[in-house]
Amino acid sequence: MTVDAHTPLKRFKLPQYTRKDLWIFAAVVPVIVLVYNSLLFGGRFFTERRVFLWGSLATFLILGSFWFVFTAIAVTLRNRFPKDSDLVKRMFISIFLFILINALIVTILFWGYDYFHFLNYELNQIRYQWTLLSAAIFNVFVTILHEGVDSFEKWKKTMTETQQLKKVYMQSRLLGLKSQMNPHFLFNSLNSLSSLISENTTEAEKFLDEMSKVYRYLLRSDDRLVTLGTEVQFLHSYYYLLKVRYGDGINLTLQIKEEQLSLLMPPLTLQLLVENTFTANTMSKDSPLNITISSLGEQWLQIQHNVQPKIRIGIQESEPVGLDNIINKYRLLCRQTVAIRQTEKQRIIHIPLIDQEETSVT
Repeated sequence: MTVDAHTPLKRFKLPQYTRKDLWIFAAVVPVIVLVYNSLLFGGRFFTERRVFLWGSLATFLILGSFWFVFTAIAVTLRNRFPKDSDLVKRMFISIFLFILINALIVTILFWGYDYFHFLNYELNQIRYQWTLLSAAIFNVFVTILHEGVDSFEKWKKTMTETQQLKKVYMQSRLLGLKSQMNPHFLFNSLNSLSSLISENTTEAEKFLDEMSKVYRYLLRSDDRLVTLGTEVQFLHSYYYLLKVRYGDGINLTLQIKEEQLSLLMPPLTLQLLVENTFTANTMSKDSPLNITISSLGEQWLQIQHNVQPKIRIGIQESEPVGLDNIINKYRLLCRQTVAIRQTEKQRIIHIPLIDQEETSVT
């Protein structure tokens, strides 16, 4: 996957009609047709078959044509004012525009039928005024119905995405624990600790302290976001264990702006990225693996390293599971895309940092 741009582009969205809009159309428009025609033709609408059939058809076609104008306005306003705090503003503008358009429709029906003598219709000013009042009431009702159904669908979507996010977080924790508690890592860590005890007790104590910090962080990490500063502190402890094990074969450089340390990110993100890096590449004193984590703009991080892939005979290359997990988390959390670019010599990953205002799943 290659994504060149690291900032999202806001594009103009054309109105898109959903199944919900069609269901409301099918449920509401026939009722409006009956009410309008009963006010237009009075008792004739129910006693004369020709008036009932042709009057219903003509009114339905006119209302149906304008209904898509109403829906386009509603969808456009939802895109323009998507926040829950914009509900009152969105409804006020919708009702105002809908009343104006409905007044135009009622005028076309009454004056148009009278002008063309459609079904021998004669204009009745009192019925015209009652129909305008009925149209205004219908506008308020349909607007509230639209907003209610839309809010219910948002709630269902939020609940679904919340469950998905919890699942992704659990996978992230399992990945972190699995990578650190597998026998190989534990054996290598204890072996390094054993060597340090016999060679340098001071370094051994420091190694044990950093090792305890790593496991404490892994065990305490939960579904909540953490600050970049917290992740960086954990990464220092994690890198210390790697450095003792691999020596000059691995180098980590941090070039992060101070003001970014308060921004948020999913826990274990940096650890999984670093782990994917050293598990997929070879490293030695002569050809070290160099990893650089640096600030990119105001709300992005860049993780860059040289590519020295391990030779895996008969195994097809694929994206690490941990990286897919990170991509899914950002997609659910803030609709951001993790950008990845790789050449023969280097691999670059761009990950977004999250503001406090973006922490809710929308």
